Amino acid sequence: MSTRTTLLVYTGKKDEVALARRQVVGAVRAWDVPLDAAAEDTIRLVTSELVTNAVQHTDGPVTVVLYHQPGHLVIDVLDHSPTPPLPRTAGTAEERGRGLELVDALATSTGWEPTQSGKRVWALLKVPASAPTQRATVLRQFFTRPTPTRPPRALALADVS
Repeated sequence: MSTRTTLLVYTGKKDEVALARRQVVGAVRAWDVPLDAAAEDTIRLVTSELVTNAVQHTDGPVTVVLYHQPGHLVIDVLDHSPTPPLPRTAGTAEERGRGLELVDALATSTGWEPTQSGKRVWALLKVPASAPTQRATVLRQFFTRPTPTRPPRALALADVS
């Protein structure tokens, strides 16, 4: 099973968050992943939150790396700050402060790790399998030989003598 990868680099300005959302969804679609509206919204929201955090809390470039295997998408966001992402409890009247909680709720798993030049924050999402993967699965069901339950006749006769 091969892993598809896309690398997107941004200067780290706030107005690039919308561009990152569009480019990430576009890259996943280019891999023939059949995204429904809910999957697209999830990818957009997770991308938006991770890239926004990187832009707000660091200076300099922000890199987004996408890794796709059938049924799974990893969104990696790398920045130049070594400071770990810290979820905070937002007050009911606050408009900000819930991003990491949203990412945790939408993703299968999330995490972060330090890098030589800052940190990597990532989220693993379940996505539909691409059409070629689904087609291959169906074809394997029809063209895979069943495992014999008894040895072929030639082997059975050889054992008798």
